[in-house]
Amino acid sequence: MKKVSLQKMTNLINTHWAPLDVFRVNDFAVRLVKIKGKYILHKHDGDELFIVQKGQMIIHLKDRDIDLKKGEGFVVEQGVMHQTEAKEESEVLVIEPSDIKTITD
Repeated sequence: MKKVSLQKMTNLINTHWAPLDVFRVNDFAVRLVKIKGKYILHKHDGDELFIVQKGQMIIHLKDRDIDLKKGEGFVVEQGVMHQTEAKEESEVLVIEPSDIKTITD
């Protein structure tokens, strides 16, 4: 076990939409990701928790948009189609099953 600086880990990320695994907790991964622009419309075979660390993001769902600011979080449940977006570069903590699959249909 060792202490981790989330800010130092985030500084290692040079590419948007390329998550960096920070911790493993049982069968879950805690990931840091820098986002900017729109990601593809997709769903997963497990729940996904987003927590904004810096900036803000939008999670587009079929029936509504979820706006998240620093310190706010939201769970996208398994099988729900969604598209994530950040108009400006943002830093997000994502907690999800470590073997989660992305499905685009």
